[in-house]
Amino acid sequence: MPPQRHDDPAIEALRGFAALVVVAAHYARFLTSEPGAWGFASTGVDLFFVLSGYVFAPYFFGKPLAVGPHLVRRFFRLYPLYLLALLAYAGLKVPDPSAWSHFWAHVFMAHTLQSMEIAFFYNPAFWSLPPEVEFYLVLPLLAWALARRRFAWLFALALALHLALALAGVPGEGATPRALATVHLPGLLIEFCLGAWAATLARERSSGRAALWRLAGGLAWLALMCVAYAALIAGGRDQSAPPWITGNIGLGAAVGYALVVSALATRADALRDWRARLFLLAGQLSYGVYLFHNAAAQLVERVWPQASGWPALLASLALTLLVSFALHHAVEAPARNFGRELSRRMGRPLAA
Repeated sequence: MPPQRHDDPAIEALRGFAALVVVAAHYARFLTSEPGAWGFASTGVDLFFVLSGYVFAPYFFGKPLAVGPHLVRRFFRLYPLYLLALLAYAGLKVPDPSAWSHFWAHVFMAHTLQSMEIAFFYNPAFWSLPPEVEFYLVLPLLAWALARRRFAWLFALALALHLALALAGVPGEGATPRALATVHLPGLLIEFCLGAWAATLARERSSGRAALWRLAGGLAWLALMCVAYAALIAGGRDQSAPPWITGNIGLGAAVGYALVVSALATRADALRDWRARLFLLAGQLSYGVYLFHNAAAQLVERVWPQASGWPALLASLALTLLVSFALHHAVEAPARNFGRELSRRMGRPLAA
């Protein structure tokens, strides 16, 4: 798909990076039985949430949002490739009698409302899609409520909701109200808000030195969060770790990611050469990589059962990239373009 005029190479590169970080979290098992600090790589999901907040930031600050076109675009951007991935994972479970037992819960994005077992039944990465969909659905209401540019009120409310849930103690067994709120928008809205905050920092067009300080600060903060994760959570010690750390690792990572996003986005205009095309390609493949990397690993283990370590990891990664590239051109890009065209017929086109 040719680059869209509104595609930001820096943001697309960060999307690709977020997908690869999640892949690293899941592929660490090829190299070690105790991933340890590699588990922190799962915060790549939090980077995705921050990027969504960044992309849709204009609607947090007064830009009108046409609800119908917005929802049409989001549906065709997210759902067709997700449904194909869901069918692929269910097919990989055949002939297991339970292969289709939770299919419809996943079809309707209800797989995170019952148990972790159901949420992770097909693909652990699927858990993050319901809160993303919830953000898309709530965004028109947020845009209307923030028409007077009182973003600080929303930020404070989202932070209070997250902290109340994170500090409420260890969640009980099963799908308790607190556990559900934690992995859905009440607990995660603050990370989307951090993305909008990053957009305000990037829009200031401050000096290169200021952006460099934000980048250094963000990376240092992420390193600190990784150390905290390794020391207090990794290695099975999460049961004894205090809730202030177990409930806030994702938020802490999101703060660092927001600073990094704000710093790199200010330099997006400098990317005009082959790097811009490479970064755009990373963004185009990111959704497919996120959805299919666990399926690729399962397939490699079936076809090449004797493989282990780096050969299995590299084969799984190569298959992931190949499948993502093919499906981007065959399914994802056509569906996205169809959604864009349909939204234009319904109303004025959206920028996000």
